[in-house]
Amino acid sequence: MKRFNRIIGVGLSLVMITVLAVGLSPLSSKAADTKTLKIGLITALSGAGAVWGRGILHGAEMATEELNARGGLDIGGEKYKVKLVVYDDKYTGAGGAAAVHKAVFSDKVKMIIGSISSASVLTMQETTEPNKILLFSNSWARKVVSPKKPYTFRMFMTSTQAAPYVARAVKDMYPNAKKVVTLAANDASGWSIGGDYATAYENLGMEVIKEFPERKTKDYYPILTRIKAKNPDVIQECALGVGAAALLTKQAKELGIKAPVVGGAWIDPKTFVKSAGGVENAEGYIYPIVFDRNSKAPGIVDFIKKFRAKYGDKESITTVDPSFYDATRMVFAALEKAGTVGDTGKIKAAMEGIQEFNGIFGKMKWTGMETYGINHQILQPLSIAQIKNGKEVIIIEKPKR
Repeated sequence: MKRFNRIIGVGLSLVMITVLAVGLSPLSSKAADTKTLKIGLITALSGAGAVWGRGILHGAEMATEELNARGGLDIGGEKYKVKLVVYDDKYTGAGGAAAVHKAVFSDKVKMIIGSISSASVLTMQETTEPNKILLFSNSWARKVVSPKKPYTFRMFMTSTQAAPYVARAVKDMYPNAKKVVTLAANDASGWSIGGDYATAYENLGMEVIKEFPERKTKDYYPILTRIKAKNPDVIQECALGVGAAALLTKQAKELGIKAPVVGGAWIDPKTFVKSAGGVENAEGYIYPIVFDRNSKAPGIVDFIKKFRAKYGDKESITTVDPSFYDATRMVFAALEKAGTVGDTGKIKAAMEGIQEFNGIFGKMKWTGMETYGINHQILQPLSIAQIKNGKEVIIIEKPKR
């Protein structure tokens, strides 16, 4: 009997110790009540678009870490911490197909952020749309946004929105310009972007000569020699990539071409100057910009500070990084507004219902009905910049829409 009482006593003591230990644990009750929401992220972490592709990852990571540090999402009265499930599509359609298949059918995600590659996104949509998986993409291909693809939102400005402002700015800077050569990659992205810029200049009454170099072109001298003979007033580079745009600008100067080189996409100025082989070769390059790194706006200053603290000084901040920081925050806002993590129809409706979102650049809103037939295209504030003495200088502040 005494032995039995001792056993009972020890058992009760252990129970009491356990209860006390649980009660003293600051994470116990919250951890038990907090669920995990997986969101897929498919982007180019290797391949030709990796510099921009990492921007999607950086922005989403920063927004997610901030959210989780605040306690996560409050959805329908339940708490959720967000976990990003990351896949590398290698900037290819095949990579996108493999990644989306794993995300949807193996990892069971209901939402995907990315990708930057048009080939990847167009392939991904073959899986996401019929399965009602929400896709928050970057890709610039025009046919990514369509009434036939209602579960896709484009969270980044494209050439369709930027081209008219860039062309108008160039025409204002060079009022006597009559002839422009557009250079766009010979692929789906290039055809779409090149078409946007050609149309924009044609609408201003300018003659357009179109060139479509291969994406892997390493020497633009033959093309530029042909272009020089046509005596253009403007050379419009159509988002060939930072390295390609820098090489094109450098080689145009070396051939004595006087026409200004205008970029079709936002760039990292340090990377551009380095890729061009120095300040002199990069001088005068003009391009659209959403993200003004020299801005004193509190949101931008705070973002840069946090970015540097997390990723260091060696990693470039492109326009994609802060854009997808804002985009991911919009996704979180839609989730809380919808009050569900599983009903993608309700989440879609909640995202569509966001009339304006306070991004770190300013007010963001949905557009696209006139162009695409559906308001699933984000519209951000836009300015025009130029490389001067190796530095990025804003020359036109937010042109009127």
